[in-house]
Amino acid sequence: MKSNWKSAVFSVKKSKTFKIMRLLMIFCFFFVSGAMANGYSQEQVVSLNLHQCDVNTLCQEIWKQTGLRFIYNEEHVKNLTAFDVKADKKTVREVLDQVFDNTSLRYFFEQDVIYILAKSGQVKKPETKQASGTVKDKKGEPLPGVTVLIKGTHNGVVTDIDGNFMIKIPSDTVTFVFSFVGMKKQEVKYAPGKKLNIVMEEDVEQMEEVVVTGYQTLSKERNAGSFGIVSGSEIKERVGLTGSVLESMEGLTSGLNINYADGQDKYLIRGLTSISSNRSPLFVVDGVAMSSENFENMVNSNDIENITFLKDATAASIWGARAANGVVVITTKKGKDTDRKIKISYDGSFTYKGMPDFGYMQYMSSGTLIKSATEIFDPEFYTWNAVTTTNNGISGFLPIVYPHELPMYKAVNKEYTEAERDEELARLASLNNRSQIEDLFMQPAFFTNHSLSFMGGSGVHRYYGSLGFGNDQTNDKVRTNKYMLNLKQDFNFTDWLKIDLTVNLAMTDKKNKSMYSVNNSILPYMMFKDENGNALSHSVLNFYEPDRLNYENLSGVSLDYIPLEDNRDGFNKSTLLNARVNAGIEIKLWKGLSYSGRFQYQRSEGKAEQFNDQESFSVRRELVEFAQAATTENGVPTFYLPETGGHYTNTSTYNTDWTVRNQLMYDRNFEESASHVTGLAGMEVRGTLTNSHGTFSRGYDPQTMTYNSYDEGELIKNGIKNPILKQGTSAVNKLTKKHFTDSETEYRFVSFYANGAYTYNSKYTLNASIRVDQSNLFGSDPSVQYKPVWSVGGAWTLGQENFMQRISWLDRLVLRFSYGLGGNSPDPGLGGPYDVLIVTQDAAYPGKGYNVVTPANDKLTWEKTRTVNAGVDFSVLQGRLNGSLDAYFKKTTDLLGNVPLNPVTGWVNALANLGTMTNKGFEFSLNSQNMSGVFNWSTNFTLTYNKNKIEELSVANALSPSSIIYENYVEGYAAGSLFAYRWAGLDNMGDPQVYDENGEKVKLTQDLTDLKCMRYMGTMQAPWYGGLTNTFSYKGIELSCMFVYNLGHKMRNDVNQFYAGRITSNLHKDFDKRWRQPGDENITDIPSYEANTKTSTTRRDISLYRFSDQQVLDASYIKLRNLSLAYALPSGICDRLSAENIKIRFQVSNLFYWAANHQGIDPEAMNLRNGVRATQFGPSWSIGLTVNFK
Repeated sequence: MKSNWKSAVFSVKKSKTFKIMRLLMIFCFFFVSGAMANGYSQEQVVSLNLHQCDVNTLCQEIWKQTGLRFIYNEEHVKNLTAFDVKADKKTVREVLDQVFDNTSLRYFFEQDVIYILAKSGQVKKPETKQASGTVKDKKGEPLPGVTVLIKGTHNGVVTDIDGNFMIKIPSDTVTFVFSFVGMKKQEVKYAPGKKLNIVMEEDVEQMEEVVVTGYQTLSKERNAGSFGIVSGSEIKERVGLTGSVLESMEGLTSGLNINYADGQDKYLIRGLTSISSNRSPLFVVDGVAMSSENFENMVNSNDIENITFLKDATAASIWGARAANGVVVITTKKGKDTDRKIKISYDGSFTYKGMPDFGYMQYMSSGTLIKSATEIFDPEFYTWNAVTTTNNGISGFLPIVYPHELPMYKAVNKEYTEAERDEELARLASLNNRSQIEDLFMQPAFFTNHSLSFMGGSGVHRYYGSLGFGNDQTNDKVRTNKYMLNLKQDFNFTDWLKIDLTVNLAMTDKKNKSMYSVNNSILPYMMFKDENGNALSHSVLNFYEPDRLNYENLSGVSLDYIPLEDNRDGFNKSTLLNARVNAGIEIKLWKGLSYSGRFQYQRSEGKAEQFNDQESFSVRRELVEFAQAATTENGVPTFYLPETGGHYTNTSTYNTDWTVRNQLMYDRNFEESASHVTGLAGMEVRGTLTNSHGTFSRGYDPQTMTYNSYDEGELIKNGIKNPILKQGTSAVNKLTKKHFTDSETEYRFVSFYANGAYTYNSKYTLNASIRVDQSNLFGSDPSVQYKPVWSVGGAWTLGQENFMQRISWLDRLVLRFSYGLGGNSPDPGLGGPYDVLIVTQDAAYPGKGYNVVTPANDKLTWEKTRTVNAGVDFSVLQGRLNGSLDAYFKKTTDLLGNVPLNPVTGWVNALANLGTMTNKGFEFSLNSQNMSGVFNWSTNFTLTYNKNKIEELSVANALSPSSIIYENYVEGYAAGSLFAYRWAGLDNMGDPQVYDENGEKVKLTQDLTDLKCMRYMGTMQAPWYGGLTNTFSYKGIELSCMFVYNLGHKMRNDVNQFYAGRITSNLHKDFDKRWRQPGDENITDIPSYEANTKTSTTRRDISLYRFSDQQVLDASYIKLRNLSLAYALPSGICDRLSAENIKIRFQVSNLFYWAANHQGIDPEAMNLRNGVRATQFGPSWSIGLTVNFK
């Protein structure tokens, strides 16, 4: 479902920036206003007309109009006589005065809460049992608004202005749960006859978040870096819909942008910082770096404790020459002290994605396609002789006559009457193969995940483990099973010795059931079964039928192609095994000084197999391509390839990754000087070795696991002459696919690092860090091997200054500033201090050969990114509203890429450091607790703005108007830039025209020589992005809705690209709206059709239309990414099932969206640069269950 709100929201013409800012202001207003204390609550006006109502009804009506909440004891109000209320725009105070005057009740306001109490001596003693008490903080101050619940129920009250509460209880054995924003939740057993005096303590973990960098854990209050923290529970709630932990992070923290559009970098933090090296963040799991693919394959989403995003230099520089793109640190769960009792939990979900939206692709129906085919049919240019003897008008090299052409040619050749021609064309126009494609080759997509975890332990030994299973079924019948095992143990042998050990095992098994690749552009009338259920041939799409029969007669091999029966005995499967051991030790040495060591070893083994049986069309066709016809009348053909057996491909990969780290840490608080000092210094060595082996066999029998031999060397070197079926225009067919491949890649790093932090009086903090990385990937010149990565920063906890104490509503205010240098290393094999060689071997030539991939560059160094960051963290209204604002500037130098070389060196270009890029912007995040108590409402809002620019770039060739169209990186513009021709309309022949630099109309790209004729349209990377999440809970019900948005970027339109030649596949619907006759240029912009492809390319350039400025669209969108409804079962049911709690959740993703374009394009299902639509799915639906057993 698509909803375009543009006409309603943007009703006046303003600048794009104005529109974006106004939309964001609307977002901010709707939830910030709910979070702020309502200082004018009693002055709000209401209009009421109530007859014989009670206090409950009155409170509900006032709440609906004002949002004001009421707290009262039902025993106090139940005996109040029914009353009438008539009020026209009266204040709330006036209404309440009218109702409670001369009654036994009184009221008072406390911000946006109204308390209704009994006047002294007026309250009847309740007949049921009651408990009462007072709640205060550690300073003895009463706490109003504390939620008091009877454990296992949804019955509760809220403390009044003096911190007092009174609650009815069903028995003397109840347990109360006390909760309040910024305070630790407490459980207290009721003691009959005694008043409860509760003292609540600040939640240190909530009030003072910790930051996990992968090397150490720091207090956020004592660090000047820019961080984002997402809890594992937030990820867990969303992963059921996405199936991916990384995708579930979208919108939860500022600075992180997740792109789903085809061809875009999926994960970016604060924009692009590289043009050819790795652009995604560095992913760290339990202190050691890991690829995103391995992380998704090995880590169970339910095992995640939290995820920390390190975004600026102070936060990320500790990771050195890999951290310029940001760092994502994943911390997994540990065991807890359960007094030796095992705690078991289950979490499972089932998600249904369904079928893709075929209508989204904008292809023609059979009727429209046949109509277009008859309109452009030109038997005088494409004569019968030409189409049956040459490849005239099509891209292949063999003659083909398509089913929609054959009736028309038969009519021209007098084999059909016009009536017979029209009857056959009408039959084709009536066919539609979409339902057969869906039924025979596709299935609804779905996936399911199950996890069983357990934890426990005592003071010495604690453990956490989990078993995970996932099953993913895609639309094209690819089935993936994933099995995961995790065991994490912590040993606290003494106060000075701790050891932790984590073992992960994972296996991914993948099988492709369908061997037919469904293409949306397939001719829509080509059916796969007839009305009797018999499989149909599609051979007419590969050969001219008489030619096919002749090839079969000469070879004795059938070349019939029946998709439904093809490769029935074939298979396509893969298996991936992953194992990881992560061990750490911590020894306290002396007064704050400790030693920490960590070792990780990871091994992965992958195997992929593909087999095409001997009856598959591809095997049969190749057999005929390497066969010669009999030379005598009764002779037999000569086959140069095995006549039995199929094609078997086997690829094996082995990856070993290890890391060893040793470091000294210092953490000491000097109370006498109000100083706190932390620091560490260490060394890290790591290496990765990847091996890949591939084999390809012809004539393979999977039953006996043997293959037939043949003279491969001769067929590669000399081939065969005069084959029965040619591979191309040459008279000689040659083999090209190698039967054996082998590769090995190794890279090694050694790093030295240190950091420190000093905090005075818990208010003033200074941070500094430094790291030196050395690698076999860098140049050998010492000037590039020993350049350090470093950062400095400072933080001022302004909210703790004495002059700020009188601001009672301010809880926390911290100012931060940092500056530093980060890096990004080149990928293995792309370049280095020596020539990079690949050993080559060919069956046609004896011995070995060496191919120089890239020449030596002893000056090659890693990309360096300097980052300046200034930020503020704040919390107000007792933690009900908190957030952060960061502004940053990033400058990346020594960009890696191919630079031009003097051709006399033997190289046109080589990998080198070639340019400079900048990113600047700001991030804003806001969290609010809008309402708390039995009914809760919280909001999370994130906003990021990033402006990217290529400041300097050396290019191999000067840019031209026709080449800049395809460039992602152009000096002076943002990465991912889109340039376009300036559209000048169609001429009277239907040819596209654009303006040159002088304002003259041209229709050939060779007439465009100056870049001034081009128009810069914008970037494909959204400069504005973020998310808005609202969560509502009432008793056991929780509702959450999450919007994500990407604004301000551009994309090319999806347009027709067929304008010459013959129809060989389905066409874009817009072809039917093309120019047909002079004058049509006034009503359409879609170019004309020209039968002669040579004439079309010499007279005009169709790309001028596709790449014109009128075909560049606004790619902005807002999506309801996640709508979730959860219900926690009552404690009675849980007790009967031996569970502490049970939660059922129902979720839906992408229920609707708004897009700025009016072409019905979902920017996430689109190749933004090429303007080609990708597969679009509708909403995904998920149901899940979480059980925590007793």
